[in-house]
Amino acid sequence: MANPNTTIAKNTLFLSVRMAFVLFVSIYTSRVFLNALGVVDYGIINVVSGFVTMFNFLNTSLTNGIQRFYNSSIGISGPSGITQIYNTALIIQSVIALLVLLLLETVGLWFFYEKMVIPDNRMDIAFWLFQFSTISAVLVIMQAPYSAAIIAYEKMGIFAFFGILDVLLKLCFAITLPYVHTDRLLVYSCFFLLISFINFALNFFYCKHKFKHLYLKRDYNIKTFKEMVSFSGWNFFGTFACMAREQGVNVLLNLFFGPIVNAARAIAYQVSSALQGFVATLSLAAKPQMVQSFAGGDETRTVNLMYSMSKLSFIFLYILSIPILLNIDYILHIWLGDIVPAHTATFVVLVIMTSFMNNLNAPLSNVVYATGKMRNYEVTFSTINLLIIPISYIALYLGAPPEAAFITYFIMTIFVQLGCLLVIRTLIAISITEYFKKLILPIFIIILTSLPIIWGVNSQICPGWIRILCDFVLLFAISAPLFYTLSLDNTEKEILRSFTKKIRKTIKN
Repeated sequence: MANPNTTIAKNTLFLSVRMAFVLFVSIYTSRVFLNALGVVDYGIINVVSGFVTMFNFLNTSLTNGIQRFYNSSIGISGPSGITQIYNTALIIQSVIALLVLLLLETVGLWFFYEKMVIPDNRMDIAFWLFQFSTISAVLVIMQAPYSAAIIAYEKMGIFAFFGILDVLLKLCFAITLPYVHTDRLLVYSCFFLLISFINFALNFFYCKHKFKHLYLKRDYNIKTFKEMVSFSGWNFFGTFACMAREQGVNVLLNLFFGPIVNAARAIAYQVSSALQGFVATLSLAAKPQMVQSFAGGDETRTVNLMYSMSKLSFIFLYILSIPILLNIDYILHIWLGDIVPAHTATFVVLVIMTSFMNNLNAPLSNVVYATGKMRNYEVTFSTINLLIIPISYIALYLGAPPEAAFITYFIMTIFVQLGCLLVIRTLIAISITEYFKKLILPIFIIILTSLPIIWGVNSQICPGWIRILCDFVLLFAISAPLFYTLSLDNTEKEILRSFTKKIRKTIKN
C-alpha cells in the first residue's frame, strides 16, 4: 500500500498547488470582472451561463461513468482494457452532445426569452452569451473521454498544469477587459468560448500523444455499452438532482429578486468553490485507486480510503473557511471594493456551512462509484435534494428573504448524509456506529474545542489582515494536533509521517 498511498499524496500536492493558484487568481479576476462589467451584467452572466451549464449534468453523469470504467478496466485487465471503453465513450458523448445542443436551441431558448429576468437593453447581447455558452457546453462534453483518461491514469501534474493555464488566460483577459471600449459582455462571451476551444485541444492532443491505448477502433460491444449507460443512467439521476438543486435555486432567485441577487449568489459560490476546490483535490486524487482497489477485490482499502478522504476533507475546509467566515465583511470589502451586492456576506456564510456537509458526502459517493451499484444511493440522494426546490419556492412565495433558499439547502444536506449512510451500509462493509465514532465524533470535538477560542480572540482584534492571519495561525495550532490525535488511526499517522519526511528530504536536496 505504501506506493499507491505515496501516489495519492503526491497527486494531492499537485492538485493543492493548482487550487491555491486558481484561488488567488480567481479572487483578483472576480473583482476586475465585477467592476468592468457592472453588477447587472455580472448577474446576467451568472444566470444565463448557469442555465446553459446546468445541461452539462448529462455530460457529468457520463464523465463519472467513463472514469469509473477506465479505472475498473485497469484494475482488472491492465491499461489495454480501456480501448473498448474509450470507443464506447466516444459514441455516447457524441449522442449526448447532439441532445444537449437540441435541448438548448429549443427548450433553452424558450426559457431564455419567456422566463429569464433580463433588462430589455441587454437582451441581444445576452442572446449571444447564450449561444457561445452553448458551444462551450458541447466542447466540454466532447472533452470528457480525454479529461477522464488523465484522471484515471493519475496524471495529476498535467491536470494541474492545464488548470493553471486556464486561469492564467482568464487573468490576462481580466487585465485587458477594462480597456475594451466595445460591449464588454459580448467580448467576455467570445473570450470564454475561445478558452473552451483551447482546453479541448490541450486535453485531446495530450491524450492522443501520451496514452497509446486511446485510439479509434471497432472495439466496442453492446454489453459494455449497456453497462456504461446503466451505471451512468443512475448517476444521471443524481447529477440531475445536483443541477436542479444549484441552478433551480439560482433561477428562483432570479424570478423573485432579479439579476442583482444572482450576482450576490455568484460571488458567494465563487468563494465556496475556491475553498471546495482544495478539498475536492483529496477526493479526486483518491478516486481512481478506490475504484481499482474494489475492482481488484480489496474492499478494506476502499473503505479505509473513504475514511481518510473524509477526515482530510473536513480539516482542510475547516482551517481554510473559519477565518474567512469570521472576517467575511472585511474580506468582501477588500476584494470587491465598494461594489458588494446586498446579501453577499450572508450567502457566503450559508453556502460554506452547506459545503461542510457536501464534502462529507463526496467520499461516500466515491465508494458507491467503486461498487457500481448506483440505484438505491442515487434515488435517496436525488429525492432529498430535489425537495429543496419546492420548499424554497414556497418560502420565497410566502415572502421570505433570499437567505431562506440557502437555509433550506443546508438543512436538507443533513438529511442527504443520513439517508446515504443507510443505503451505503447495504453495499459494502461500513458500520454506521463506527462511522460516527471514527469520523463525526472527532469532528465535533475539534469544532467545540477550537471555535470558541478563535471566536473570542477574533472579537478582541480590529478587522484587518493581522486578525485574519492570527485566526489562521491559532486555528491551525489548535486544530492540527487535535486532528492528528483524535482523527487519524495508526496507519494514517505513519503515512503522514512518511510523506512529511520525503517532503523535507526533497526540500533539503
